[in-house]
Amino acid sequence: MPIEAVEPIVTVFTSTVFVDVARIWFQCVRRAFPAGAARFEMFYDAEGPGPDRAEFPGVTILNRTPNVREFHDAYNDVVQRTQTPYLAMIDSDVYWLSRDIWPRVLKELEDPQVAAVSCVSRSRRRSHGTYAVVLKPEIYRQVMKNLPDGFYPAAEKIDMSIPVPDWKWYDTGDLLSLAVMQAGYQIRFHHLDRSGEIVRFFGVTLTRRGAGHLGERRLAWMAGRGRYFWRGWVSNLALRWLHNRLFPSAPPYGFSFRASALLRRSLWATPRKQLYRICFVQRIWRSAKRVEEFVRSC
Repeated sequence: MPIEAVEPIVTVFTSTVFVDVARIWFQCVRRAFPAGAARFEMFYDAEGPGPDRAEFPGVTILNRTPNVREFHDAYNDVVQRTQTPYLAMIDSDVYWLSRDIWPRVLKELEDPQVAAVSCVSRSRRRSHGTYAVVLKPEIYRQVMKNLPDGFYPAAEKIDMSIPVPDWKWYDTGDLLSLAVMQAGYQIRFHHLDRSGEIVRFFGVTLTRRGAGHLGERRLAWMAGRGRYFWRGWVSNLALRWLHNRLFPSAPPYGFSFRASALLRRSLWATPRKQLYRICFVQRIWRSAKRVEEFVRSC
């Protein structure tokens, strides 16, 4: 008896700047979703021809165009184009480490009032962003008729005389999340990055871009003073270790800055900040090891 072909029911989409980060992402998602159930798309948000398609079998790789200029355009575009019942947006530095996630998400999406399931959600407001959200594109297309900017961020109040947290602004996907709920639909918000089924890394792209423009010494100074680039540096060190172990024949991970340069700028800090940093390093290295274990064992 011939085997009946399986039609994909979900499009798994990411936007990436760095091919080495995308290599890790693809090895995770191709294991986390059932064979035949998913089709994969990758938007390359940088100059040049992009990834070697031979490294990403079965993946549709998209490049910038005059109408799709960068990642926000790409998110809006994929919502309009997707023909599968579901669309999974998963950032390229967010890694699914369980085959049990998809069946649970699919069960929640059976409710016609549920427009999306956010597996990794923002903590400062009810928004799915694009970390790891599975949505119904037909509902989002209807909502975006009244919100054509879709996933774009926005600002209503920027006042240099008050602290930044008091500004009224919306990050990627925030306004769209709000519009979907105001239209009467539900978004199920989860934090599977806290349970360990999904791991995420922080500040990866902007830190690497900053590395190219600022150099090691200047970026280390900035990282030592704040949280964003410090976490980005640590995340890139962990991903460099992970990538070069998983792909020894590929070009090395494209972040050459040293841990010692960051450490020198991290010594003088309050005990509270140092404790946070120690805990963060432990968390990120555990995450990298768990990704390696998942990829090698499945």
